[in-house]
Amino acid sequence: MNIALFASAFFPSLGGVEELCRQLAHALVRQGHGVVVLTNRWPRDLPASENYEGIPVYRLPFRLPEGSAKAFFNYHATHRRIERDMLFTLRQHKIDLLHVQCVSSNARYALIAQKRLRLPLVVTLHGELTMDATGLYQRSERARGILRQALTAADAVTACSARTLADAQEFYDFFGQPLGPKASVIYNGVDLTEFAGVAPYRHSGQYMFAIGRHVRQKGFDILLRAYAGAALPGRDLLLAGDGPEKGSLEKLAAELGLGSQVHFLGRTDRKTTASLFAGCEWFVLPSREEPFGIVNLEAMAAGKAIIATRVGGVPEIVADGVNGILVEKENVAALAAALRQLAGNPAQRAQLGAAGRTRAQQFAWPNIAERYAAVYTAAGG
Repeated sequence: MNIALFASAFFPSLGGVEELCRQLAHALVRQGHGVVVLTNRWPRDLPASENYEGIPVYRLPFRLPEGSAKAFFNYHATHRRIERDMLFTLRQHKIDLLHVQCVSSNARYALIAQKRLRLPLVVTLHGELTMDATGLYQRSERARGILRQALTAADAVTACSARTLADAQEFYDFFGQPLGPKASVIYNGVDLTEFAGVAPYRHSGQYMFAIGRHVRQKGFDILLRAYAGAALPGRDLLLAGDGPEKGSLEKLAAELGLGSQVHFLGRTDRKTTASLFAGCEWFVLPSREEPFGIVNLEAMAAGKAIIATRVGGVPEIVADGVNGILVEKENVAALAAALRQLAGNPAQRAQLGAAGRTRAQQFAWPNIAERYAAVYTAAGG
């Protein structure tokens, strides 16, 4: 089967959806399928096409007829050429099935391709209604309309967690259209080999680790306040990632007197990320919203204990007291207490980490890819 992944974002952008698409593409290729990635060309100076890790990637300016007068003009001046280039690419690769990963402007163009080429369409949801840092679905009727159209037209709908699927069903039910049996949950996967035999990150002392986009939903401001309240001398906090709130987080760390204890690492590549997991004492995910949390799986694959907030799809992966500790979101005192608990209990850290490593086996990519392949077949691919 030849599959076109319509990704809302892809390399060099980094994030959960980007990593999911990268891993899924490789897993499908290992199963014998052909895969191409089509994604939005942003920033515009990125190459229109390239071969990334053996996967053909095509970047098209997936414009929408909204926004400024300039954006409106650019859409009407270019959208026919963009559609033509997209259809040429799909025909060139003899695509059998379209798969939207995270609904954005990419979905609108996938819908055009579905209609023009009469191909089956699979739509995978990643918390669009809660996780967009700009509140796109709260402020844009067009975005909500694209999501409705995608859910209606899809031959199959999958979601990264039961919570995400429930949110989508609630959104869709508002219009009296249940998703029904075409909808299912397929959890995100993890490449266990990336975390096997990895040398620990070289740091001057012991550290806990957190990683993610520096946006409000990720709750890193709550983590900084909890870390300050926990008072754990000799244990640093290493925070990887980037985003619009990085400056304010660095300012908050300084205001809390954590300048020498919190290390902002910026964007890290996959090899460095794996070594950071390998070297940490435990991992923290302090999110206000989280449809799934691939980083939890990565921590488990590395055999590390987890502290996470009880939000979104996280409790479906992290079992409180079994492979991690769950706290309520935005509860600084509870998060600080959990940090102190793990700091003072190495045996518990080891127990939670071992259970997590076992749990991660269920999310190995060969298993997840088989589930997607079954959905493709049922959708008519």
